[in-house]
Amino acid sequence: MNLNQTSANSEELDFSFGFKVSVTVFLTLEIILGIVSSTSVLLIYWNKRDLRRVSSKFIANLALIDFVICCVSMPLTIVRLVSFPSVSPLLCLCHEAASSALRNASFVTLLVICHDRYKSITSPFEPRLNHRNAKRVLIMAWFLTIPSFVLPFIEWAKLGKLRPSACISLFCKSRQPFFVRFYYFPLFMCGCTVLLPAYLRISRAALSRVHVQVLMVRTSVVVPACTAQRWNPSAIRQKEVKIAKMTGAVVCSICLLWLPYMALTFSVYFINLSNLVAHLEFVFLALGYFNCVVNPLLYAFTQEKFRTALSRTLPCQK
Repeated sequence: MNLNQTSANSEELDFSFGFKVSVTVFLTLEIILGIVSSTSVLLIYWNKRDLRRVSSKFIANLALIDFVICCVSMPLTIVRLVSFPSVSPLLCLCHEAASSALRNASFVTLLVICHDRYKSITSPFEPRLNHRNAKRVLIMAWFLTIPSFVLPFIEWAKLGKLRPSACISLFCKSRQPFFVRFYYFPLFMCGCTVLLPAYLRISRAALSRVHVQVLMVRTSVVVPACTAQRWNPSAIRQKEVKIAKMTGAVVCSICLLWLPYMALTFSVYFINLSNLVAHLEFVFLALGYFNCVVNPLLYAFTQEKFRTALSRTLPCQK
């Protein structure tokens, strides 16, 4: 099947009015909730100086990525959906470049957060990243997303002019498809194979640290009052297990929510274009965007300091 035949078949694709309205409403709700939650995290981090730690800097960067996704990638998805199936190839490539770059930036940030969590649990007395090194790590994380943003336009320049059609027709089984999506699924699976074992090691390290700290309290002869309160076994266990569960919830959410879309982007190279595949692309993409709403709720608002800072900044508290 050549490119002209693929474009001709894409013109036969169409979505019902109900499908477009339902997905558009769902994406709009995700945009509103994502902007509100990510903006709240960024404002709390900016206004509260006691929260400007290295770990909070990584959480703020993840909230910034979610905010940009809600302001750039999701509106482009809505434009694609409303104008389906005749979409400009430039719009398709802008959507691919923005979504892939921001998604990779989110993955890299999560890798850094998992590493920081693991070092804080396993080696609490060793020097960790300071603010200057943390800024360098974040700049490097954003720098690594540049190839993901540039590759679609480079491939578009090599293929030449393309007629307006459904965006998925540019990536389906044809003679000259765009291969920019081909690395999405392998890269996603590599990231999951790193994040999931890292979460398991964090959980084991948290539990082992709880046992060590409880043993120190029980074997001590004289414990001051302030130290006894600070080294309460139940409080220690609750805090460490909460950190492990929170990290695991974020890692599992991003892996599960983006898995259907990543698998679809890889499989379109080996299947023919159909109306079902076009519907599934938008459904799975909306499901993956839901991670932008979940991230701030799991990573920021589950922490006591963030919740306290949020409650103090509410107008009713003032």
